[in-house]
Amino acid sequence: MKVKGTFIYTLKTGENALILLTESKTDQDKLYHHLTVDAYQFKKEIVEEEPRIVLISAGYKNENDEIIWNQDYIPVPKWYDLN
Repeated sequence: MKVKGTFIYTLKTGENALILLTESKTDQDKLYHHLTVDAYQFKKEIVEEEPRIVLISAGYKNENDEIIWNQDYIPVPKWYDLN
């Protein structure tokens, strides 16, 4: 599975979520699962490089070029938890 793009989505609460885009729904599901059970180092690097990101998820573009993503957002570690 390859990440084909990203975008930052601001929730109504003001929190920012980084959405990683894959090629298909199947790849989106695989990536989302990986982000929930593993990928600690990746999430740690996100918070170190871009501290305004507090959530992460996976998505894809459908056949109509619409972006669909899992809205059960995964929290990234807080920068102050890393110290």
